[in-house]
Amino acid sequence: MKVFIHYKPRNAADAFEGTRLRKTLKGACEIVDLSWVDAPQDGVGIAHFISPSDLMLLRQQKDKDVATVVSAFYAEDDPNVALLTGDKNIHINKVARTFLNEADLVLVPDERMKTFAEHEGVTSQIRVLEPAVRMNRFSKTASEAKIFRRYFRVPNDVKIVVATGSYTDKNTVKMVKKVAESCPSLEFYFFGAKGRFDPLNLAKRAHRLSRPSNLHFKDIVQDDVYRSALMNSIAYISNDSVRPDSIAILEAFASQTQVVAFNSARPNPILVENESCYFFSYPDEMGAYLSSLNSGTAESTIDSAYAIAKAHNLVSYGRKLKAYYEELVSGENL
Repeated sequence: MKVFIHYKPRNAADAFEGTRLRKTLKGACEIVDLSWVDAPQDGVGIAHFISPSDLMLLRQQKDKDVATVVSAFYAEDDPNVALLTGDKNIHINKVARTFLNEADLVLVPDERMKTFAEHEGVTSQIRVLEPAVRMNRFSKTASEAKIFRRYFRVPNDVKIVVATGSYTDKNTVKMVKKVAESCPSLEFYFFGAKGRFDPLNLAKRAHRLSRPSNLHFKDIVQDDVYRSALMNSIAYISNDSVRPDSIAILEAFASQTQVVAFNSARPNPILVENESCYFFSYPDEMGAYLSSLNSGTAESTIDSAYAIAKAHNLVSYGRKLKAYYEELVSGENL
């Protein structure tokens, strides 16, 4: 069986999450001996998509009797891939709903997103495929560890905290600002994407006007720079307040970076209190913990979180993905 895996974003600068997802899908196929291609061709049995902008291409593949699969809610901070809209009241946007409903199979990261999709009117078959992480990408080699500090000219004695998200996610940015204000001993780096309807990144410019001096707003960076940032950070702040954040969380686990999150992120099954992360109700509480973590007096979940990352390996992910593909092609009831 040959798999067509497609993702060619219009705006490559913000395609960080989608690119990571595409690489994971391709790596999973390779590890279970499935051949893949990135352009339509004869002999393809499965066409796998991640961006709603590929709706027409999905329809073309269906017309050729190719089974179609969509990965949904794995990369919501990538505006090329995002399916959700809204700030507090989150919904699947109209085009995305059509995209999902025309697929033969929709893959989601966890049961909560399956329930959400069903509630939002997705009628295609929906199955859970927990995200995976390539552990070997986060081995702390001396050369990779230096990339971040050299790229941003950060002295070796400066301790950092990393957060990711979209600059149009006002709630996340607001909370990160407050944490940074309460913890002046650390430098905070927020790597954010432009919103789908904010091509000039006006939201980022607005946030800069009120940021504390120890919070640095950055655009999406190259993969090696981001991985080095995680390797240099003492903590990662999960932004899973309104959107799934599973891939970034697993990467933080794999890099042996402490994960902290707000109580609003509790529905994420990867975030387990006192096992994979610590939850906080208020920004000043998180700031106090980060200060104690910086001084070496705080407890940590790094070891148990690393074990969770190892359990979400590419081999297990690939085997389950292959099983879904084979069942879909054979017409068996998933």
